[in-house]
Amino acid sequence: MPQRHTEKRGSHPGADPAVEPGSLADGTILTSAADGVPYLLQDGRRKRILSPAGVLAAGVDLRSGAAQQLMLSEEQLQRIPSAGMLAPTGTRQFDSGLMHLGANHWMRTWGVLELGTGQVSAQTRTATFTWFGGYHGATYVIFGDADDAPVFQTGMHRYGVDGTVVGTSDRTDAWWESMPAADTARITRQAVFLTWAPDSFEKILGRWAESGEKVASLVSSVAAVAAVFAA
Repeated sequence: MPQRHTEKRGSHPGADPAVEPGSLADGTILTSAADGVPYLLQDGRRKRILSPAGVLAAGVDLRSGAAQQLMLSEEQLQRIPSAGMLAPTGTRQFDSGLMHLGANHWMRTWGVLELGTGQVSAQTRTATFTWFGGYHGATYVIFGDADDAPVFQTGMHRYGVDGTVVGTSDRTDAWWESMPAADTARITRQAVFLTWAPDSFEKILGRWAESGEKVASLVSSVAAVAAVFAA
């Protein structure tokens, strides 16, 4: 099992210390100043936003700009009860969890596939907790069918971080892709790859794509350069 990492976070320069979580109105969009994760406040509870479609389905009009948006510290967020994830019906969710890549480098990719449209909405967190040990990591997701054959493969999304005393050591980036809506009916599983060696991973990926083998074969082949979450 991959290791998981959690750290205690307090206030953050981007948060508004004057905000009282108990006074916020339902429909408010909350963003964590610690890691950039967005939430929607419903019935006094926060739900993590995986897709803009989930917010629209909840009756929040993002296009008018009327929705209140606030940035809160982790301490402020923890004072609001969590109610899981916000996603419209007819979606497939995925979340690798925060995975250790070695050398105190960490990555996580999570998101949702909308089965009616084929829209993939995802976020990737890239972090290092070493003083000077920056690195470049990448994430890649494959959706497969019941026979473990690939149905759709995303592009590779690369991100870099610096050591904690050098520059940006912890970042969260959103990304989107689209697959043919008709193909979503075949999907029964997905594999999320998180690699600390994107160039080496890409070479292995190219050989695997030419071979026409199952997704499990790729999972085995990249064990030396990537962590994988498959479900």
